[in-house]
Amino acid sequence: MEETMKGWRITSLKFNLSYFLFMVVAFDIETTGLNPYKSKVVLIGMKMEEEIRQWKLWEISDESKMISEALEKIIEIEGTIIGYNNLKFYVPFMLKRLEVLGNSTKEFWEVYNKKWFDLYQYLGNNYRSLSLWTSRAGIEKEHPELRGRDMPTFFETNRFEHIINHNIDDLNTSVKLFKFLKESNPELIPFD
Repeated sequence: MEETMKGWRITSLKFNLSYFLFMVVAFDIETTGLNPYKSKVVLIGMKMEEEIRQWKLWEISDESKMISEALEKIIEIEGTIIGYNNLKFYVPFMLKRLEVLGNSTKEFWEVYNKKWFDLYQYLGNNYRSLSLWTSRAGIEKEHPELRGRDMPTFFETNRFEHIINHNIDDLNTSVKLFKFLKESNPELIPFD
């Protein structure tokens, strides 16, 4: 008879633990600009497997609360967090926004202790866009007409569906690009 632990068979627990240790979560944000002193975070998205979770400023109405909730979720993640420019833009931007809004806490700096795989840094840190790399890999976006630089206008004119779709595109293409790079260079990316 198999041993149990809190209702789980041990074999099942080992399988689930293994899954969470190697899980990949895509992460992306949308902002109204590049300056965290003046610009806002308007959407934060994460994708794990096929599930997408988005925090939307137009629904939450409190930017500090939105960022805090997303950072708390990131800190809970046990797997690898991937994205394009996470460590040089997304995370510092969110932390600076919390500081500007007067709600920065040292607990949120734990986000840097997570396992990150930043596609931007891996691909050379040379200011090339995610679209360039995905096109080279033959990866297509569902909404190629939606560009990051248009997010401020979409937010100001309440065209939130465009922001949502752009974020989903970035999450999906980050996952596809990560998988493409992993298949092309398994020795350089030895994890799932």
